[in-house]
Formats: sequence, structure tokens, C-alpha cells
Amino acid sequence: MDQFSTAVYPSFIMLFIVVATLTATSFYTSSEALPQLQPLAAGIHAAGACIPRERDALLDFKRGITSDPAGRLSSWKEGDDHQDCCQWSGVRCSNRTGHVLKIMLRNLNGDDFDFPGLVGQISPSLHNLKHLEHLDLSYNNLTGPTAHIPEFLGSLKNLKYLNLSGIFFVHVLPPQLGNLTKLEYLDIGRNGLCETCWSRVDVSWLAHLPSLRYLDLSSVDLSTVADWAHVMNMIPSLRFLDLSLCNLANANQSLPHLNLTNLEWLDLSCNYFAHTVSSCWFWNVTQLKHLNMNSAGLYGQFPTTLMSSLQFLDFSENDRLIMPNMRRLCNLQVLRLASSIWKADITYLFWSLPHCSPNKLQELVLDVNLISGILLPNMMGHLTSLTILSLSCNNITGPLPSFIGNFTTLKNLDLSENHLTGHVPYEIGMLSRLTDLDLYNNDLDGVITEEHFARLSSLQHIDLSSNSLRIKISSEWKPPFGLNSASFESCQMGPLFPSWMRWLASAEYIDVSSAGIVDRLPDWFSDVFSHVVTIDMSNNTLFGGLPKGMELMTLEELYLGSNQLSGRIPTLPPNLTVFDVSMNTLSGPLPSNFSCQKMYTLSLFTNQFTGHIPRSICKCETLIELDLANNSFYGELPLCSWDYLEILDLSKNSLYGEFPSSLQNCTKLIFLDFAWNNFSGTLPTWIGNLGGLHFLGLGHNKYSGKIPESIKNLQCLQYLDIADNDLSGSLPRHLSNLTLMVMVSNWSEDDLPEKIRHHCSFGIPAARYNGVDLFEFIKGQQLDYGSLYKFIWEDATGIDLSLNNLSGELPEDLGTLAALRNLNLSRNLFIGNIPSMIGSMKSLESLDLSGNYPEGSCGDPNQEFQDYDEF
Repeated sequence: MDQFSTAVYPSFIMLFIVVATLTATSFYTSSEALPQLQPLAAGIHAAGACIPRERDALLDFKRGITSDPAGRLSSWKEGDDHQDCCQWSGVRCSNRTGHVLKIMLRNLNGDDFDFPGLVGQISPSLHNLKHLEHLDLSYNNLTGPTAHIPEFLGSLKNLKYLNLSGIFFVHVLPPQLGNLTKLEYLDIGRNGLCETCWSRVDVSWLAHLPSLRYLDLSSVDLSTVADWAHVMNMIPSLRFLDLSLCNLANANQSLPHLNLTNLEWLDLSCNYFAHTVSSCWFWNVTQLKHLNMNSAGLYGQFPTTLMSSLQFLDFSENDRLIMPNMRRLCNLQVLRLASSIWKADITYLFWSLPHCSPNKLQELVLDVNLISGILLPNMMGHLTSLTILSLSCNNITGPLPSFIGNFTTLKNLDLSENHLTGHVPYEIGMLSRLTDLDLYNNDLDGVITEEHFARLSSLQHIDLSSNSLRIKISSEWKPPFGLNSASFESCQMGPLFPSWMRWLASAEYIDVSSAGIVDRLPDWFSDVFSHVVTIDMSNNTLFGGLPKGMELMTLEELYLGSNQLSGRIPTLPPNLTVFDVSMNTLSGPLPSNFSCQKMYTLSLFTNQFTGHIPRSICKCETLIELDLANNSFYGELPLCSWDYLEILDLSKNSLYGEFPSSLQNCTKLIFLDFAWNNFSGTLPTWIGNLGGLHFLGLGHNKYSGKIPESIKNLQCLQYLDIADNDLSGSLPRHLSNLTLMVMVSNWSEDDLPEKIRHHCSFGIPAARYNGVDLFEFIKGQQLDYGSLYKFIWEDATGIDLSLNNLSGELPEDLGTLAALRNLNLSRNLFIGNIPSMIGSMKSLESLDLSGNYPEGSCGDPNQEFQDYDEF
């Protein structure tokens, strides 16, 4: 093998040893992914040392690149001044012979799609680089026209390192790669591949790579390779094996003779094996240090004896595993068993952890396991080396023990969503290395003072929300830390606005909602919080006007709902995406130049706004939610094009005009409420094109004409209110097409036809729509459906067509709407028999057919549907 010059050779050897040690040994103890080999410093080359034929091959490769946004190949030029290709960026040559040994063009921003790296194809000219040992093209877009892994790579017989990860290749793995008998490192993983992209995969050629130590095939579909474990067992040199996300069907193959005696790192996560954990073949790999079986579909009892060499063990997201005995795993540093252990007792659980001296366990993650019991000093005294302790979402009870102050190496403490009681011990303030403290949603009480934070100089994130704590800190106190996020929701911090919060200027997220503050927003609000990204101060008793100088803030999300703020809306921060000042007493017209170019949520409901809705609101092209309900807006709605709009609530105003024609382009609408206004005209036929609507409220307006037949196309509809208008004609036929009104209660998304699942928005995040309050009136009573998210998932279906001039007979298929809870057709002109199928609508909670003229009543308004008035 060609060597570097004598001057740099010792340094190179030392650097190679360090890199080899990191990739072969040290990374097995890390909780992060394997560090990639970084490009070495450029060697020293004599002028003109580059081999002309190899320089031409590199230039041909460059010609196959159609885009190079980072200018990685800017030094690859023709001409006399650029003859030495060994000086080009990403190219390394032998100082002795001038042959190209390495091409290192990894896209260092590969995880960021805004930086696509090189675009084009891998030119076959590279086969002329006969001495090439190292080829790294990872995370570039070099799929070319065929998106195949080039077969010619199998002719580069001197390759030791080949990294094509993160390139979206499809179809088969070329068996020609089996010709690379010197290959030590092969990474073609993380390609984002799918089951339909690859035909039947053959990996038998891997057995022809006797020197292979590192193999990453993550994301390659190996579902058709039943003998995958036997193939891997034929590569005894393997030390690192990543087969995560490979659609593997099982890991319980019988391997009579195990050859993988050097294997130290094994990742089989995100497959679905669906068999007992003890039957897996890898338990006989005695040198294993890193084992990742996250989301592997395993269950049951672990083997009696686990490998004592284990340093990293992750069995999170499996199914009802039984806690293994790890008392003698003295090398274990990382243990992750989140969402896997079922109803474990905390005493037994901590008894099962390593009991060694010294104890090396640094990371313990046991979230979401229904762990019950009380944290006691005698069960954790041997774990003082922990840096991460995460026990969130369990059933742990009792007080937070004061001995937590003994864990001086802790960096992350997460005990959120348990049932801890009592006071927070002052000793927690001794954890000087703590960066993350999360006690959210417990039953803690008492007072938090400066002493709790005395030595927390490293603290970056704190969440004490959803407890009964009182934060009592002097206005003169200056915290020893600079927080990135602070959440004190439901903690009592008032009545005065906490002055010590002015020291949170470095935070990006601040939540002091429901904190009992009865005060004005401080004068320093805009200056101190000028770089904060999210502020939530909702559900307090803040009064006075919105702060001045907000236009200079970089704020993106501002929640001030449910306060007593008054006055007008000032100029807002230019980057604002969420602006919620609902349920205040703000007044006056909206600014004519209302700035909301980046907003996706604008919530102004229940204030005292007046005037027209300004035309400038049409500039809010990114809006997803617009809620102006319960104000005194009047006039016509501007004809805006909101392509992303999902929620539009204009109810309880004084708006007028016809149904806005611009809404026919808002095909993503889920919630539309115009009720209690003065809208008029006929309902458009194109309303049936708004196929994603779950809620349509048009009641208490002046609409006339017929209900469009197209209304039956709203297959996602769960609530229809057109009450108290001047509608006439008969009810539309084929109401059985309203699929979500037909589905019986307790349906799941899987029960729906594929088309309905695709068009109806069941994947909406709860956080987005939890703030959209739903109140409707049935039989004069206000019903609270809670949030829109709750409304959609709790099957709160209903129809209210009362107080119109609808006539004719009730359609028979009205009775097919089996999911309806409320049906009000009162005060119309219906005639004829009551459909017999109404008696089979078992979900009905309220039915009103009163005030109509049934057959045989001779027009006597006293002869109404007495038997079906309501129940």
C-alpha cells in the first residue's frame, strides 16, 4: 500500500489509530450514532504528482454533477494551473506514486434537506481509479437516471471503505460488490427506501467479504431474505452491524455454530419480530457491547444470563417485557426500557439494576411502564453515577426524596406525569450539573424559593407546570442559570407580575399560563423578551393594553387568551406565526395594515372588536386557523385566497353578504362556522366540494332557497347546523352518503374506507385544535363539545335544520344516520309519515320533530309529532 511521506507518516499513524479506536471501540459506549470518519488533513504532494488518466476520471465525474450548491468541486478545474488533482478538495493521493487513494465528498449537511449536496450521477469513469481505497459520497443526491447502485463499483478491487448512505437508491443490491474482497467498511443505509422500491434482495455476496468489519444496511428492505442471520454469521470479521428498519420478520434463527465472535455493535431496531425475546440468536454473542432492539416487537422473559460485556442496552417500545436481572452487568452504561416493562414494582425494578462497585450506569430511561411504588433512599444509593434519570409517565407515588441531592452527576431528571406528592426538597438545588428538570403533572405542593435553584448553574430547561406549587422568589433575585425554556403553568406566581422573570431574556420558550397573575404586562416586556420565540401567559388576570415596541421582537408564538387585556392591537412582531388574544376586552377596529404574513393561527374570538375585517387580512396566506367569533365585526368578508385554511370561525358577529365565493378554493377546511350573522342569499352548490369539513355552522342567518343536493358529498361531516334561516324545499336525498354520521359510535379510523381516511383529517395534532371551543344550542340548551379535537374523536355528531320552511316528506334514509346524537327538524313544514328507521338510531340523545304538519293533521299546528318531540 502507498504511504505518506516520512514527514507526515508518524502523525498519520497516530491519527489513524485514534480514528480506528473511535469507530471500533469507543463508539460502542456512546448513546449516539457512530461518528463518521472525517476527512484527514491534506497530504503533501509534489507539483504535478497527479496521474493524468486519474485526473481525467475525476473531471468526468464532475461532468456528471448537475448541481453543486456548496461548491465542493470548485477546485476541480482543467488547465495548467490546476494540473495536480491531488490538491483538489476531497481528494487524497499517495505522496509516493500520485495515485488517487481517497475521495471524500460526504454532504456534511446531509440531515438537512435544505442542503441537498451534489446532484447528478456517479460517473463510470471512477473505475479508472484502480488504486482507490476510500470512497465516501454519502448524503448527496447522486442517484442518476436509473437510481441504481452502480455495478462498476465492484471493479474497484482496492476499496477498503465505501459509504453510499443517504443516497436514495432503489431496486437491487448489486452482487458485484462481493468482488471487493478488501472491503472493511460498507455503508449503504439510511436511504429512505420502501417496500415497493426494491425487488427480491440477494445479500449472499456479503459472505465473500472476509475483511468486512462495519456493515450498515439500515432501511434496506430485507423482508424476502429469510436467512439473513445465517448470511451475517458467515462474516466472522464483523464488529458493527446495523439492520434497523429492514422489515426483518424474525430474529429467532438457529445458529448451531456462531462465527460472530468479534461483533460488538448490533442494531436491529424498528423491525417487527413478534416472538419471545429469549429466543433471539444474538444472546450467544458474548462480546456484544451495544445492543439496540428498540421497537422490535419482542415480548416475554429475557434470558437468565445476559452478556457481561454490554455497555448499551435499548429495548424500548416493545411489548410487555419482564424486567431482566442485570445486577452483574458491571459494564452497563446506558439502559433504555421505555414503553416495554409492564406494571413493574419500583422496588424490584431498582433491585434488578447493576449493583457493582464502581457502578458505571449513566443513563436510565424507564418512561411509560406503569411502574408503581415509592422512591426510597435504600433502592437508589448505588446509582449515584447517573447523568440521565427518566421515569416519566408511570404511577410512582410518595414524596420526591431529599436524597436526590446525592446524585451530583445528574444532567437530566424527568419525573413528569407521575403521582409524586409533598414538597420539592431543597436538596435538588445542589445538582450543579443539571441541565433539564421536568416535574410536570404531578401532585406536588408547597413553595419554591431561591434555595431550590441555588447551585443550578447549568440549568437550561425547567418544567414545574401542572402542580400546586407556589413560586415565591424575590424581585431582586438573579438566577445562576440562563434558561432556554421555562414552564410554570398552573404554578402560583402572582398576584404581581414576577419581576425576576426579566432574567429569562435568553429563553426561547416561556409558559406562565394559569399562574394567578393579576397585574399589567411590565414596561420591560418587549425589551427583555425581544428574542423569546414562544410566550404563553394565557388564563391569568392581565389587564391594561398590549405592550409597546412589540414590532421589534423576534417573537413567533404569543398566547394571551383568557385575560382582561383592553385597548387596540398595536403593530405586531413581523415573525409572528401564532397570535391568540381570545377572551379579553380588546376593542376598536383591526389595523388597516394588519400584519400577519407568516401567521398560521389568528385567534381573536370573544373580544369587543368593531368595524370591517380589513382587506389586509388576505395577506395572511399561510393561515390555518382564523377565529374572529363573538365580536362586533360588520360588513362583508374580504374575498381572500387561503389555500391552507382548516378552521374559519366568524360566528356571532354582524357580517353580511352572500356565501363567500373565495372559499371554494379552501379545500382543506375542517371547521366552518358563520352562525349568528346576517349572511344571505342561497347556499352554493360547490359547498359539496369542501370534502374535508367536519363541522358546518350556518345557523341564525338569512339564507334562502334550497339545501344543495351536493351537501350529501360531505362524507367527513359530523355536525350540520343551518337552523333559523329561510330555507325551503325538501331535504336532500341519499343522506346515507354522510359516512361519519352513519358510522356507529366507537368507530376507529381503521374502520373507515381508504378514501374517507385519506380525505378526513384524523391525523390533526391535539395541540393545534384544543383551543377551539365548541358550543352549540340544542333545544335551547347550550352543549359544550370541548375542543375541535375532542369533537372529532368523540363522535359528537348532530344535525339542526330547525326554524326554516323545509317541506315534503322526511327521506327514509334519514334513519341510516346511526351515529347521530342530536337531530332537530322542528318548526318546518314537513308532512307525511315519520321514517320507521328513526327508531333504530340508538345513538340519539335529543330528537325534536315538533312544529311540523304530519299526515292527517289537516294543517292544524296543534297536531304535531307529539310522540317524537324529544328524548
